[in-house]
Amino acid sequence: MILYTPLSEHDIFPPDEEEYNQYKWVTVENRVMKVQDLKDGTYEILQTLSTDPNDYLNNQFTPGTRIRL
Repeated sequence: MILYTPLSEHDIFPPDEEEYNQYKWVTVENRVMKVQDLKDGTYEILQTLSTDPNDYLNNQFTPGTRIRL
């Protein structure tokens, strides 16, 4: 079955508590991002939340990119 919804997958199917604790929501240059701590002082961007379409076209903030906070 396919669900067409504006909700995130995790809003419909909540993640496990352990999985939930390994991610953080941070603000970098006025952009909110979900990141994962890589334990070497860097973070990997998993998701970007923005109302500005240009934020999704910026290669600096694409998922999979490593950043330092």
